[in-house]
Amino acid sequence: MKINITVGSSHFINGYLNIDPITGQDGGEAQAIKADIRNLDDLVMDSECHEIIAEDVLDFLEKEDAKIALSNWARKLRHKGKIIVGGTDIHETCKQFFHKVIPLEDFNKIIHGTLENPWEVKLSHNTLLGLQEELEGLGIKILKRRINGLNMVIEGERP
Repeated sequence: MKINITVGSSHFINGYLNIDPITGQDGGEAQAIKADIRNLDDLVMDSECHEIIAEDVLDFLEKEDAKIALSNWARKLRHKGKIIVGGTDIHETCKQFFHKVIPLEDFNKIIHGTLENPWEVKLSHNTLLGLQEELEGLGIKILKRRINGLNMVIEGERP
């Protein structure tokens, strides 16, 4: 099984179980399932997933909820299963703001969310190294890590 987790997205991946607490639906022929992304126990058994993608999700969870979600997702991976997570790198964002690459108005939207919808509020932030340490603490072997602009992505594998 492969899982794609999003928040408020309309971009879903064929061949994946798409989960979105905002745009998902509770049943029928939905493109995404509406579910609590912090706990996938009702949808997936432990050690069942070949791959979990959650590239822009953690910023929308409070810090403790993000840690709970990462721990839950790591348990869902089978051996040699991959996890791809990311979000806005707060270190890179602050660095670019400090060097006046990002104006204050844009900085506020990056940090707090756009607020265009009620759910578009960022509740926590992380750095590439901080997220890497959290994943390693869960037993995930880091395969790749990169920063593209202000966004970070880490790919890891359960040994």
